[in-house]
Amino acid sequence: MKYVDSGCGKIPFMSLVAILSISLTVNLPGLAISPIMGKLNEVFSHVSDLEIQLLTVLPNLVTIPFILCSGKICNQRNQIYILGIGLALYTLTGVLYFFADSMVELILLSCLLGVGCGLVIPLAASLISQYFVGKERTRQLGMKSSLSNFTVIFATLFVGWIASVSWHLAFVVYMIPIIPLCLIPYMTSTYIEKHKIDNPTPPPYSPLKEPETRPEDVVKAKVLKRPLTVNFHFRGGIALVLLAGVMGMYFIMTYSTEVVSYYLPFTMEHYHLGTGDVGVATAMFFASATVSGFFLTRIIAVFKSWTMQVAIFLCFVGLFTVGFIHVYASYIIGVFIMGLGYGIVQPVIYDKTSYLAPTAAKSTEYFAYLLTCNYIGISLVPFIVSSMKRLFEAQGDPNFSFIFNGCVVIVILVVAFIKRRSFVINVDKNSYTVPVGQER
Repeated sequence: MKYVDSGCGKIPFMSLVAILSISLTVNLPGLAISPIMGKLNEVFSHVSDLEIQLLTVLPNLVTIPFILCSGKICNQRNQIYILGIGLALYTLTGVLYFFADSMVELILLSCLLGVGCGLVIPLAASLISQYFVGKERTRQLGMKSSLSNFTVIFATLFVGWIASVSWHLAFVVYMIPIIPLCLIPYMTSTYIEKHKIDNPTPPPYSPLKEPETRPEDVVKAKVLKRPLTVNFHFRGGIALVLLAGVMGMYFIMTYSTEVVSYYLPFTMEHYHLGTGDVGVATAMFFASATVSGFFLTRIIAVFKSWTMQVAIFLCFVGLFTVGFIHVYASYIIGVFIMGLGYGIVQPVIYDKTSYLAPTAAKSTEYFAYLLTCNYIGISLVPFIVSSMKRLFEAQGDPNFSFIFNGCVVIVILVVAFIKRRSFVINVDKNSYTVPVGQER
């Protein structure tokens, strides 16, 4: 049997494959609809544009409450059952799409799709955090991020091709959950614990319990009136405060970069570039995010405690490149750079969330909160940008969304330099700081 290092021993390679396979499903809701919107307008010529847009929006909206539900009800004993139910619903929906011939049926199936996906999403990251620690956890979270972004590229291209045969066939991408569904036996704690190989000299911490700061360090920090350096799992109120900070960072960075999906087509078409050019440029974002995830540990090894600042800076450069330079090559380069930055931020945020969770149940719950922020950030992009356009009287400016979000990222970059040793920004687990008196 082939094994893989978990940071605290070795687990079966098939268990890692099974856990990572969940990531193939998390970005799919609404995806099959986007490339065939024009086709659906022809097929359902009697329905409004709003009804067709609901097929894209509804899965993401319905997903949000069920992400929170999954986080609340999951525990060590039932998480695999909940995962199985979510994947089964997901797969069943993919099958039923082949038989849907009315807009009402498609809308109802979109809601059911959101239910299944919402139950699954938190567990994609939570299971990694439960079985991996240290650099191995960071590496696997990077792989998770890469696989989810790669699926977007593959599915978008596949749907665009297969829909030319039949619009029903576009929904075959919603059958991907059958892969992790078949691999569930390899994810169970019974299978993993039975085949796990412990380190002969185990580290002084477990995946979900790392060493606490010594009492004398707390006293010394208070006497010297300086921040307390910590290297343990934060608990109680401070853990929730830090989680809120991580969620805020994830929300802002997701919102800032998601303008690519919403506004890049309008911007490029304004400068007389075709839909094919738009498709390639959009794919560059997910392609570069995939690259960042695959090489995350090497990137961190190079930039060390400045990793987050570099990632945020890349997002800023990408946004301003798209906002100020209007040739095809600049769009490709700008979106690619932006994707590199976001591809670093996303798994690092996942890793920090893992570090805050003291138990397996809390891990799933914390990831549910975090990923809810992600979907809210995606959903609010058009509302925030539209409001800012009205405020600054820039309704006719096709570049406003990129320039405004670039300015938002500049502010975050300044904060990242000022708070470079804070838990939210720093990637060095041995030099986090929190204010004295809040260490518990």
